[in-house]
Amino acid sequence: MSIFNRVVVAGFAIFAMLFGSGNIAFPPILGKNFASGWSIANLGWLLAAVVIPMLGYFGSMLFEADTEKYMKPLGKHITALFMLLVMIMVGPFGVSARCVNVAFGGISVAMPDCPVLFFNTLFCAIAVILAWNPGRLVQLMGTIFTPLKFGGVALVIVVAVFMANSSIPTTDFSASKAFIDGFEMGYQTMDLIAAFFMTAPIYLYVKNALPEEKRNDKRLLVKFTGGACAVGGILLAIVYTGLAYIGAKYSTLLSGTADEALFAKIADISMGNFATIFVALVIAVGCLATNVALTAMFTDYIHKKILKEKFNRTAILLTTGVCNLGMSLLGFAKICSLMAMILSKLYPALIVFVVLRIVYYFIAKKEVA
Repeated sequence: MSIFNRVVVAGFAIFAMLFGSGNIAFPPILGKNFASGWSIANLGWLLAAVVIPMLGYFGSMLFEADTEKYMKPLGKHITALFMLLVMIMVGPFGVSARCVNVAFGGISVAMPDCPVLFFNTLFCAIAVILAWNPGRLVQLMGTIFTPLKFGGVALVIVVAVFMANSSIPTTDFSASKAFIDGFEMGYQTMDLIAAFFMTAPIYLYVKNALPEEKRNDKRLLVKFTGGACAVGGILLAIVYTGLAYIGAKYSTLLSGTADEALFAKIADISMGNFATIFVALVIAVGCLATNVALTAMFTDYIHKKILKEKFNRTAILLTTGVCNLGMSLLGFAKICSLMAMILSKLYPALIVFVVLRIVYYFIAKKEVA
């Protein structure tokens, strides 16, 4: 496989990492809320949810995808606190619980009489069982259902665009409000934070694609890792824009639909009930795979890093599952509201940090040269 093909594959991998189950929910919300102002709001969203995370990925890879090197200016103690906060937010008190809500959102459209307590309890119980040994099962689900999820999303977008009969309603939001609100909604993906911890496989993949004698050539690594980030960012931008557009196009038909169920509802309107069941199941299993991975990661972090393996992992895993269930019962909107309070303070600081690290790298490189 040529280096160009490897860069493209790496870009697809970045896309797969960042286009998580929860991210399906946000662009349709943006389109529904802003209607005729969706394109301006989408620009703000793309800046926060695509451009800035890609800068984060690129910045991390400039420092060899080594989290300690990347975060060195923060110091050991601040880095440890940051890690703990991130684990809490991606674990049962944030993203992991939100996955349960998104899964139920799709199922509730296909099966309106499904009780939320029953579904969430069953979902969290299955996640705990799979998280005992998540390796092979999560890999299997990711291999089979992630392509199905992406294919299903693309199919719904294309069909929904061509089946839409109504025009986008006019709204009176100012351009600045639409842009800022879209930008701040982009915080909810937490994809910039992912750049601090998830770049190593991408960096190593690109590095190993180079001839052995060129694997330490910084110029080539910067060029090709930057290319991978560009590919991933373009794919994300296309899918997000499509989702935001159909959210705006169907906004008059989505009144009363829960935010986490908007995508499944659009599938129901444009493709019929049979397609809705398929899309809902695919999203639910995709959410389950994400939830299992995050549940296992949070459990292992608490078990090894915080409690130093002094407590039984199973007990920690069960506690994590109970917390996951409890938070999920708060609902998608409440979880997002709680996370927004933290992210509104944390994200701007992280953006400045990432930009400064990139600037520092190139200034230091120029001085050495």
